[in-house]
Amino acid sequence: MTPHPRGERARDPVGSVTMTPTRRRLSSPLALVSSALLAGCYVNVVPLASGDAGATDAPFTDGNTYDAPSPDAAPVDAPVVDGGPAPTGAASVDLLVVIDNSNSMTHGQEYLTNYLGNVLPPLFARYGVRDVHLGVVSTDLGTPGTATPSCANTDGGDHGVLNPRLRGVATRTRPLVDVSRDAFCTPDVTDAPFMTVRDTDDAMFVVNAPRCQTQIGLGGCGLEQQLEAVYRALITHSAAGGRNAGFLRADATLAVLVLTDEDDGSVRDCRYHDGVGACADAADVYEPAATRWASADLNLRFYRGAAGGPQDPTWPLERYVDPARPTRGLLGLKPGHPERIVFGAITGVPLAVPQRADGRTDWDALLGPANADRPDDFYARDGARAYANPRDPSGPTSMRAIEPDPMCSTRTVPACRLRGSAPTLSCAASDQPFAWRARRIAEIARRFDESALCAGAPCRNGMVASICDTGDASPFSAFADMIGRRVTR
Repeated sequence: MTPHPRGERARDPVGSVTMTPTRRRLSSPLALVSSALLAGCYVNVVPLASGDAGATDAPFTDGNTYDAPSPDAAPVDAPVVDGGPAPTGAASVDLLVVIDNSNSMTHGQEYLTNYLGNVLPPLFARYGVRDVHLGVVSTDLGTPGTATPSCANTDGGDHGVLNPRLRGVATRTRPLVDVSRDAFCTPDVTDAPFMTVRDTDDAMFVVNAPRCQTQIGLGGCGLEQQLEAVYRALITHSAAGGRNAGFLRADATLAVLVLTDEDDGSVRDCRYHDGVGACADAADVYEPAATRWASADLNLRFYRGAAGGPQDPTWPLERYVDPARPTRGLLGLKPGHPERIVFGAITGVPLAVPQRADGRTDWDALLGPANADRPDDFYARDGARAYANPRDPSGPTSMRAIEPDPMCSTRTVPACRLRGSAPTLSCAASDQPFAWRARRIAEIARRFDESALCAGAPCRNGMVASICDTGDASPFSAFADMIGRRVTR
């Protein structure tokens, strides 16, 4: 691999892609490609001394200005909008793709590259979508206060800024696949914060151009913050004048697709507090000498503590989707129209996600039974009764809240193992690829699927699929269909 030729640009381009359209019938989806998933974690860290590069006394050190909310900000109890008119149901889609770029994601990223092209053609040909804003962010938000291997920009990683290949503070410093020789990767595509794909564009461009921005490489922070990357991208940086301004349109359907092999580790960094409730900063979870967390292993600190308990360093999920407060978080992006937000995740869940008799996801079987009086209270779920299959042919799998792997002290029992892989006593992901259980990410998908957000009824706008089945194109097609149902022509 060679460094991205434009990786050292000091200024960011603005605007989206403008292509010369050529009408043509959309081509068939890409051929199936099987690949394996690798996994890994990072545990060796060096605390930063005061005044060192990346120390938290100077939040952003890349020369750019970011809009981090003050910890003293007033509570967010009003819609977060982009200043445009109320949604009208126009046939436009804003698609945010969140990509885990940690070292375990070689084949997971190949999976995305192979099949993301299955999403756009049916939106145009079957559902009458006119155009799609396609933006990419990484899961790398750094490890504030502590220098951690693979976390190049300690304080904020890529900050949730669109097009990390060119604009990501961390990603652009690493060797990346050189896409300049790709016929579809013209400067109009590679240099834009996001790309615009239209129903009049050449069919091959529609299928292949997304890879010009999605190939963000590896080496990203191994302590991923998937949900917070979505928040930073769509809320922190999307206001007028912000780094991602122009991506969100009030009259478009918003779709978020997350690809990751670990659970969300969005750490409470009170510089980004939205003002709702109190904020107890948890950035010391990255410090190896900190003793208040559930494990000495940095990665396991996000899996061994009880969700919502004193050893949980993450933001409450209500920061992202709060069924009781529809003006907060992602729901506030479409005030009064939660049906126009679609969320999908290809992540650490079983190869066969549990289903009910009607064919829909059985979230109680997957995550553990909900409290009958508090169906949206993730922390009240009985995680000890979540999905578990100790007799999985490839080795035990589990979605239980806290289930250390008795054969491997550095992980929990995996949520899934590569389809068809042989059972092994080895902990090495190179011997048997696996994914960690993604309970927090699955709960966000569940809320979009079954919480009473849409006029007192479920929106049916959330889905999960297993990242351990890298030869299966169907999750991408299902995601396209879910978006298509929410587009009004």
